[in-house]
Parts: sequence; structure tokens; C-alpha cells
Amino acid sequence: MSAFGRTLRRARLAAGLTQEQLGFEVGVTKASVSAWENSRETPSFAVLLLLRQVLKISLDVLVDGWPEEAPNLQEDTSNYLADPRRIRSEREFDLLQRFRTMSGRRQEAFLEIMRPSE
Repeated sequence: MSAFGRTLRRARLAAGLTQEQLGFEVGVTKASVSAWENSRETPSFAVLLLLRQVLKISLDVLVDGWPEEAPNLQEDTSNYLADPRRIRSEREFDLLQRFRTMSGRRQEAFLEIMRPSE
């Protein structure tokens, strides 16, 4: 399985979607999603953009995999990880997904707990 296939599967599961549900969201069949996850086929760029939107993941992470899985990155990964807009790990992605499903009130309570004490 390629980095893309692994990342797609992890992101889909983190979003709580089945292959069929993800396929519906981006206008393809369950078989297509399965083929992508198992590295038998590659989606078009237009579909990659839809996947990015549905799964709420950056396109570079979706294509290259999580930074720790992408040893072939040409750029210095310290710049990649220093950008706060990018997800740094699967664990962080899971935390972000959970945070997004909380009510506004719970998000505020969580943020209060996470603030450094003075």
C-alpha cells in the first residue's frame, strides 16, 4: 500500500466514513475508493481536491503521507512542520477531528483546560 493509500484510509476512518460514504461524497463508487486505498488506481486531480475537502486534510499530506511516512520529501521537513496550518501527525489529526465534532461550549472548556497556568 502506498503512502497515499495508507493516508486516505486513515483519514477516511478518522472522519468516520465508510468507503461507500466517501465515494458518495466525491462522486465515485466504493470500488474506486478501495482501489485507491490498495494502490491499484490513482484518483484524478479534481477528485483529490474533493477528497481533501471532504476529509479536511491538506493536499500535500494526502498525496505524500504523514511527514514521518514521507522520507522522500525534497524540502526540509522542519519548514513543513513549523507551519501551524499543517497537521503534523496522525495523533494530531485525530485530536483535531474530535475537537471539530464538539459543541462550541465543549470546545471552550477544552481550550480552557489546555491554556497554560500562570
